[in-house]
Amino acid sequence: MSLEDSIGYQDESETCVVCGKGLRRDEALAHIHHQGNRLPICCPLCFEAWEKDSKPYLERLAKRALLRELKRNDNT
Repeated sequence: MSLEDSIGYQDESETCVVCGKGLRRDEALAHIHHQGNRLPICCPLCFEAWEKDSKPYLERLAKRALLRELKRNDNT
């Protein structure tokens, strides 16, 4: 697993879906609604990057979801 895959892995705090910056409550510039998920965006540059090509960020989210599921299964 690369460092990029672990960015924003902590589910307790909200993190920018693009860069992984930790965000305080209501600090996000915008939220993208994608397949029932509310994804925070921290700044105009990240919003532009998301709009240009969201695929790498969605792939990273899918990896993180898989890792969470594997971890949950290991703890049972």
